Amino acid sequence: MRFDLLGPFNVVHDGRPVVLRGATQRAVLAYLLLRHNEVIATSTLLQAIWADEIPNTARKMVQNAVSGLRSTLAQRTGDTEQAMLLTHAPGYLLRVDSDQVDVARFRKLATDGRAAQAGGDGERAVTAYREALALWRGPVLADLTETGVVWPELVALEDQRIAVHEDLFGLELDRGRHHEVLPDLRPLAEANPNRERLNAQLMTALYRCGRHVDALEVYRATRASLADGLGLEPGKELRELERAILQHDETLLTRRPEPAPRPEPAPAPAPVVAPLPFTPAPVIAMHRTEPVESERKPVVAIGVALAATPDDDPEEAVEIQARLRDVVEEEAAAAGAHLPGDSGPVVLALFGLPRTDDDDAVHATRTALRILDRLSSAGIASQVGVDSGDVLVEYTTAGPGQVAGPVLDRCVRSALRAPEGRVRVSDAVREAAEPTVVHEASEDSPGWWHAVSARQKPVAEPADPGGFVGREHDLDLLGHLLGFVERGGRPHRVTVLGEPGIGKTRLLAEFAEALAEHPRIRVVDARADVVEAFAVMPGLLPQTASRLRAEGGDAALRGAATELTAYGPLVVLADDLHRADPESRDAVDRLGEACAGLPVLIVASARPGLLDTGQGERCGTTVSLSSLSDDAVGKLLDKLLPGTARLIRGRRELIARIGGNPRFAHAYAQGAHGRTTPFTALGQSATPPLVRRTLAAQLDNLPPAEKSLLKAASLTGDAFTAEDVAAVCGRDTAEVEGALSRLASLAVLRREDDEAGYTFRRATLRELVYQRIPRATRTALSRRPAVRPGLVEALA
Repeated sequence: MRFDLLGPFNVVHDGRPVVLRGATQRAVLAYLLLRHNEVIATSTLLQAIWADEIPNTARKMVQNAVSGLRSTLAQRTGDTEQAMLLTHAPGYLLRVDSDQVDVARFRKLATDGRAAQAGGDGERAVTAYREALALWRGPVLADLTETGVVWPELVALEDQRIAVHEDLFGLELDRGRHHEVLPDLRPLAEANPNRERLNAQLMTALYRCGRHVDALEVYRATRASLADGLGLEPGKELRELERAILQHDETLLTRRPEPAPRPEPAPAPAPVVAPLPFTPAPVIAMHRTEPVESERKPVVAIGVALAATPDDDPEEAVEIQARLRDVVEEEAAAAGAHLPGDSGPVVLALFGLPRTDDDDAVHATRTALRILDRLSSAGIASQVGVDSGDVLVEYTTAGPGQVAGPVLDRCVRSALRAPEGRVRVSDAVREAAEPTVVHEASEDSPGWWHAVSARQKPVAEPADPGGFVGREHDLDLLGHLLGFVERGGRPHRVTVLGEPGIGKTRLLAEFAEALAEHPRIRVVDARADVVEAFAVMPGLLPQTASRLRAEGGDAALRGAATELTAYGPLVVLADDLHRADPESRDAVDRLGEACAGLPVLIVASARPGLLDTGQGERCGTTVSLSSLSDDAVGKLLDKLLPGTARLIRGRRELIARIGGNPRFAHAYAQGAHGRTTPFTALGQSATPPLVRRTLAAQLDNLPPAEKSLLKAASLTGDAFTAEDVAAVCGRDTAEVEGALSRLASLAVLRREDDEAGYTFRRATLRELVYQRIPRATRTALSRRPAVRPGLVEALA
């Protein structure tokens, strides 16, 4: 039997195609063939086949597909090979001779070719490379990819195919066969403009064919592609090749300046975790594809390890480790975490990829507690570590790829040192998750904590010594809308939108406090569960509350609202609606219709992204809380730091860093007590962790194109124009101007004037954006004329 994956998926026996029943059978067999003779966990198989949403019947569908495949394979291969497809904890194992799979034959021929080339036998290497490429009949699994299948293994195979082409072209050019390779070389290079080796080969072939202008045009196209897509300049070898062509270097006619053949990339070894003071930070290597962008990112990492395996049984250890991995993968996927792969005996999950959330520490700690509970219930002894820090991420067309950073090493160590059955968290994670998670200090490790349990309700923030500043007009607006509801006798919905910390919760609290002076007005706090919030309201008849809990529909809500509005209007407050589950958000959305003809004012607060999700579309009035003015921030600081606020050196710099966000003012004020160093000299080190988390989330909520422009803008100086930014990133000036204008409307940038252009509204955001750029990219971009001299060194 022969299995062909390098093109449309075919299974052939005795020269005749084998018919597979259904798309699931084909997908299961194809994925197992890509990793044949390897145990594949069921959870991995499910994720591969249903990448977007795994149906409830997925496991049964896979079981049926496996059963059908066993029958088909047994009929075709005879009794001696009936056990080809085996159930093997934690999933399945497809045993097959590698010679039967074209992917395996391709890789073997590629390896043979490189071995022959390394030994100096160019003729044998060319033959092996051509045989390997002849196995390809089109894009790998072309028919399955048409149905939406996108597997990293397919991208990796395509990368290997191009690498073999490069090795073959290199040998042929060395043998002077530039005319012969040009028809195959040119279309492949044009389809892959970011592969410098391939385009260097095309430049060499064109130059040797006497087409010097065309060769230089290839260089310009490659340079433009690298600049637009990655913000990078071509590498040293490509630049030297261009220079040689411009100088008509005669050595190009005989020998091409090309690096040695690239060996097949070996899998990254798992890091060795040993009780040493320092170990190298592990690099989690994914299936390799061409990176399209690199970025420094803050993440929160969970590491989960087995605490012990009974009787030191290796088979039992493998099975238990697989069950542990399944639990971690399921909980991490449900929480939206990124799974970079295992690091030795520790299974890792990362929060903050591809997008940072200011609550990543909360989500990570809650997920770690759920994982520990599930493993304990299954009788699996485990230990968990949670830590935070920066990583360097290579993004590919398939998403986050290789991830590296010291935080991964610390997380591995933390998991291995955690007591059995405990979640060990760093102090930074504890500080960020404290309002929603109960912690206790670690007796044996100062500076570390144990997460004990998730709080039913977050700890309320302490009384605000700064008072209510700068939101009086917003509070008056809510009062006017309440009067409108009472006079008209009909419901109205108000949605208060704003960035984290801008004052949404405080505005609703002030509104509720003001209403407490009017006994006729009833206030429902519907922060968590709308139905339960109505059911526990004082004065509601017991039978009405029982019906509400039992039915929970619009009719039951209307009955409760009718009773509660018997003597005056009803105000429903739904704070932080973006955190609620979809059912709760939908209940708030339907509340207005359910209360038709009743004086009900619904006030919901959320972050701006709520409307982007389609929730909150039935808003009667939308109030967007803008940043506080500098004067209002100054007054707030005077209240937070009585008697000392005006004495702080760098006060104007501090107000600029706060950027009109009340929560930022509180965070900075807390750090300013007893400080003598001026804020102007502290820079990024003076930025509280809460501010960094919030701004990181705000940055990642921007569209990728606008986020990329901010990176370019961070290199241009304190003030910049669209022309400056366009010169750094190589994009159209009019397009850049439009994007910068949108960013100004979002209060990310501030428009100064036509000549000065724009500035970052918060200096801290500019520093954070700059820090996201990898050092190699900063160095490359610093050579561009629009980058202010010395800026890279100043911000580093």
